Amino acid sequence: MMLGKISGSVTTKNFSFKAEARVKKLQYIAVKDFEGKWILAYVDSITKYPNRTIGKAKVIGFRDSRGFLKSLVVPFEPETPVYTADEDLIKHTLGLKEEGLYVGLLGGYKIRVNLPVKHLITKHVAVLAKTGTGKSYVAGVLLEELAENGTPVVIIDPHGEYRTMVEENRKENEISQMETFGIEPKSYKKNIQVFDLELRNPVKLNSKLTTDEIFEMLPTKISSSQRGLLYSAIKNLERKDYTLRDIIEEVDSIESNVKWNLISMLELLENTKLFSANPTKPKDFVKKGKITIIDLKEANPEIQQIVVLKVAKELFTARKRGKIPEFFFILEESHNFCPERGLGEVASSKILRIIASEGRKFGMGLGIISQRPAKVDKNVLSQCSTQIILKVTNPNDIKAIMESVEGIEFGTREEIKDLPVGVAMIVGATEQPLFVDIRIRKSEHGGEAIKAMEREVSFENRILLFAPRFFEEDVKKSFKGIEEIVFLNYPIWKVFGVYRGEEIEFYVDGVTGEIVFEKDDSIEYSSGIRSLLELPPSQRSILLYLTKNKYATIEKLSNDLKILLSTANANLRSLMQKKFVASDGYMFRSAFEINVPPEPSLLRIGHKIIEKEMEGERLDFMVSPDFVHKIGEIWGMKILEVKPVYYPYWMVSHKNTKYLINGLNNRLEIEKSKVVRGLI
Repeated sequence: MMLGKISGSVTTKNFSFKAEARVKKLQYIAVKDFEGKWILAYVDSITKYPNRTIGKAKVIGFRDSRGFLKSLVVPFEPETPVYTADEDLIKHTLGLKEEGLYVGLLGGYKIRVNLPVKHLITKHVAVLAKTGTGKSYVAGVLLEELAENGTPVVIIDPHGEYRTMVEENRKENEISQMETFGIEPKSYKKNIQVFDLELRNPVKLNSKLTTDEIFEMLPTKISSSQRGLLYSAIKNLERKDYTLRDIIEEVDSIESNVKWNLISMLELLENTKLFSANPTKPKDFVKKGKITIIDLKEANPEIQQIVVLKVAKELFTARKRGKIPEFFFILEESHNFCPERGLGEVASSKILRIIASEGRKFGMGLGIISQRPAKVDKNVLSQCSTQIILKVTNPNDIKAIMESVEGIEFGTREEIKDLPVGVAMIVGATEQPLFVDIRIRKSEHGGEAIKAMEREVSFENRILLFAPRFFEEDVKKSFKGIEEIVFLNYPIWKVFGVYRGEEIEFYVDGVTGEIVFEKDDSIEYSSGIRSLLELPPSQRSILLYLTKNKYATIEKLSNDLKILLSTANANLRSLMQKKFVASDGYMFRSAFEINVPPEPSLLRIGHKIIEKEMEGERLDFMVSPDFVHKIGEIWGMKILEVKPVYYPYWMVSHKNTKYLINGLNNRLEIEKSKVVRGLI
């Protein structure tokens, strides 16, 4: 069908045409060149005028006799007819294969998009999207297809979302759309095996740890003296089948004043109950036709990272030695396991960087799934040659995507922001990026963040908010010379936990990571939380004890905390070196300005929280729920749930400078204003 004729200026990459029939954006079109070959292009934009419609097109090219995609070398002539591209030309030119992982239909067409399995394993893949737009849903589609293909998969599942694949999809609204995609409901029960950290089928890690592994797993850095001590202990054991307990006892047998902190940290590792002399073998994880789900939903972030470190390392070594078949290793919430270096190293960072750069040579494919691309290690993300990109709106995340994919032309920054829910831009599977309607899941989807394929997000428009007590007119009366005023929803994490059998709730600033609490009818913020979390647990407990009790002798401190005098002495000396504790030689006191209530019961905020439509501006969360879980360790609290809540501020402009007015007490907050200025 003829759509119109070329008009205006023409280049080898772009042309315009006057539309004589209905055209749509991203529609594929065909034009004959001067040799009579059909050239494929697509409609990039459409402009309607009172008496005409002009389409702007970008040229894709043609396949030569050897099957290579070639660009146009001579521009089209003006007045050349423009036609609707037929499906055969589209499939041939784009390089779409009949075989592979069926992920959906080419946008606007009944053409199946299949991703080549070998390409994904040797080139790695990333699924990137903002929260609630379907990244886990797409990952589930990939897992179903890998199961159909018989490709072994190991997936790290931090939230327990993928167990539901054992059930067939029973959602009526999705079943009604399956005919469009040519699929039927299906259970993958025979393909699924689940490991977890509980008694049902626990992951058991090899307790014969190397020195480097221990360094990576320890919660804090250790001194060079302690490193030397650990090297000596393991060297003494290297000819034996030793365990972590053997290492601890070997360190304890060495005469040294620096061993006590090291023993404390090693015992912390042992107490995780992760390590065994009879570990789960790589061949137990990687089996042909099996999807192995490692469900870590009950574990805190540090435990999850230790599991990923050890499992990934064992699997990579086994694959290099040919002891297990080629397989796919997928990381859900990957920004927590291989964070960008500026955000700090975690236990699993190093091995994942190695797998990203070397895994392809040995047949270990890596799958990265993340809602925060900007927080994923750039080296890891850039190694993912295939990227499945869903709706992303955060500027930093879009920038990270654009920098990690070479030559994105088909799909601009704005197109990524405007992608409908259920539509993905797939880059790297073919020479040209593709817009794909992701197919319906055959099996049950474990996450309920979106209503798949209905193109709507269930929670986006409503938020939980501390009910404001002061409004725009109150602020204008109290503060003169305001040039502009905007309501600002400031991110706060509401945390639910259990401490000594009691339910506790507290709040964490979603930007700075400090604790927010109420004191004498005033909202206050902690200081030094990050420094406190870097300390070993034994030193944290001493600091909190001294914060609460003001002064104490070493004997009383040892007795009340039920620790050995030698351990208390070593920890106090370490804290004094860091200038966190001071002493007159007899009494000890805290010299650390932390401003944190020593008892979790004192952390409550009594103001009312309401659910309402989001109005005004909203800041993004900069602190992850995983960091919030770590804060619970300060008191040994078990964190049950972390929910996003927003705090009301009025952001005012005065002499071209922005300030924050607290919506609960109508007070100007200078320090908070400085923080927010750097983010806007």
